[in-house]
Amino acid sequence: MKTEDVVWMTIDEMKEVLKRDELLGLEPLKLAIRQESEDKDQLSIYEEPTMEYIEPTGESNNHASAKEQLVKASKLEREDQDLLFREFASYTFPSYFMNRNVFSEYIVSKGAHQDCVDDLFRAFDAHCRHILNFTDVLLGLAAMEPVTQHGGTPAEQRCRFIFRYYNKRGDARLALDELRSTIIDIRLSKGLVADDAVVDRELRENAALFGIDSNGGGVALAEFLTAVGQLKFRGTSNLFRLPRSCTTDLRKMVARESDCEMADLRPSSEPSGASVLANDIKYELATHTVKVRRSGALVDITTLWDLEGTQAVSGSAAIFADKDSPRFHRMPSVDAFNQRSHPNEMLTGLRYFERAVLENGQVVKEAFSWGKVDRVALARCLLTLCRQCEEIFKREPRLLAVNSPAYILGDIHGNFRDLVCFEKALWRMGTVLTPSNFLFLGDYVDRGEHGVEVVAYLFAQKMLAPNKFMMLRGNHELRGIQQMFSFYNECLQKFGHNLGPQVWEAINCCFDCMPLAATVDEKVFCVHGGIPVPDLGGGLISTINTIPCPLKDPETESSLAWDLLWSDPLTSEDMTPKVKVELRTGGGYVHNYKRGTAHLFSAEALEQFLLRNRLSHVVRAHEVQLKGFQIQLGGKMLTVFSSSHYCGGANEAACVLCDGGKLRMIRIDTS
Repeated sequence: MKTEDVVWMTIDEMKEVLKRDELLGLEPLKLAIRQESEDKDQLSIYEEPTMEYIEPTGESNNHASAKEQLVKASKLEREDQDLLFREFASYTFPSYFMNRNVFSEYIVSKGAHQDCVDDLFRAFDAHCRHILNFTDVLLGLAAMEPVTQHGGTPAEQRCRFIFRYYNKRGDARLALDELRSTIIDIRLSKGLVADDAVVDRELRENAALFGIDSNGGGVALAEFLTAVGQLKFRGTSNLFRLPRSCTTDLRKMVARESDCEMADLRPSSEPSGASVLANDIKYELATHTVKVRRSGALVDITTLWDLEGTQAVSGSAAIFADKDSPRFHRMPSVDAFNQRSHPNEMLTGLRYFERAVLENGQVVKEAFSWGKVDRVALARCLLTLCRQCEEIFKREPRLLAVNSPAYILGDIHGNFRDLVCFEKALWRMGTVLTPSNFLFLGDYVDRGEHGVEVVAYLFAQKMLAPNKFMMLRGNHELRGIQQMFSFYNECLQKFGHNLGPQVWEAINCCFDCMPLAATVDEKVFCVHGGIPVPDLGGGLISTINTIPCPLKDPETESSLAWDLLWSDPLTSEDMTPKVKVELRTGGGYVHNYKRGTAHLFSAEALEQFLLRNRLSHVVRAHEVQLKGFQIQLGGKMLTVFSSSHYCGGANEAACVLCDGGKLRMIRIDTS
């Protein structure tokens, strides 16, 4: 270290630097304070902190502290806390404290959106120290865990975090604008409209409930907790949640390490797709039961607590884990079956669009037409869906992590008829009740005549199952491309020159925030176009998460994103003498002369990409295939196309099922 790099500070100066997030940890400040107080035990400042578990001492919650009950509800047990502590230490080294800058990187890696970092840090920093220790982080993660119940003491603890999250001023009172933000997020989390008129009306109602007006005042924490506990202020159960468990990635890492260490010790009879974590899965009762027709249509949805005491559920069946009244219990899955929510209303409308209508034996509405439907009302519903989906896409990483089993679909291109065929074949009961994830590789619009309906359907499904229904961006999710082809004009034709541009722009704002790639089981790389050249981020897929969001113009804003959207694999027909020379000098990559942009890549380049990222295969879309799919580049690349009769051709539609260590090609009969 050079002398000029040393900065001398007083205790007060260090406290000010701490507030500006320029101090890595509290150790220098603690040491200075001890020296000033002439503490003879100054060496204790150098002692390495030890892990202190948070867990109830007995089976009952009666004597457990509020913190212990929160962690127990999150199911973060000793093994999980060990993993989280090791991860925490790796982020904060050489300190044992986490400042705001380190926290930003850490919490985004857990699935939180960058825009929420400051609010999350304030929520985690319950003691207003401007820095976090491991216990602060553990409690915050426990409150955000998707499985943490929103009932009893854990709900009260969660509501304390929620209060601090929305209390941007940090004055221990929610002002009107902060309460308004809370209401908006509650409505969006439920799939409800959140336009100004509706939100303002609800704000006035809640302001009257809390006794505050536009002249000042605010909601104190005690008032907030009481209102939630008495069900006067509803909807907080969906707030302050991570999109996946905070230990998901850590457990996958442990599984990989165990897999490598024990590979030679496994009996040969063990199935190749067996999970080393199969015995760690914890099950619990879902909150509702459904009745299904033979056709797959849902005809009855009933919550379990409505059946308690009947022959279906006996009174002794302890549906809820804790003994408290389930007054806080508001499960997101219930909203998925609320037929009045915007996603379900849109899907109901699309069912009408799909079928013909007969009156007195005469066809009064053709199948796949809207007939006399109010287009203004349709546009408003779609605009609401767009606003809600945009927020979901913003919170997702640019590189998704998807677990198998997963269906992977390629280009749709406005072919709503084929999309309906996929639905009837693969998720007839809906995405929520289908035991699989779904990954779409982009190009939802243009070419086909029903791009609006395809987008409306996919966005509605995304709202109903945001963690199961995944959408990537394709090269047609670009404004300039749509204006060259058909989607922009389709919006004008269906909604007019006033609403049409609004709908088109709202849809494209969602496209701007869509993820750009995904992995399935961290082994299968999925993307619309192709793999990027090594010059972009060293050819590592982890750099995809550094791509900006939103991304309005990938061509000028991110060369990496542009390569992912536009690149193609080389074919035997491409291998001219000139291309062979360029491949040798370009490391397996050449300019994509067929599209005039991005790159073509060889089997050797693909192999290096897979080795570099510890992957086994690439599944991509982007090119029409006669049978709906094509296996390429030594069997390591699979191209899938999910729109039959593309541009009047004779091609089939297909998808890929990734399950049990196999990539299975499924062709759909769309006749």
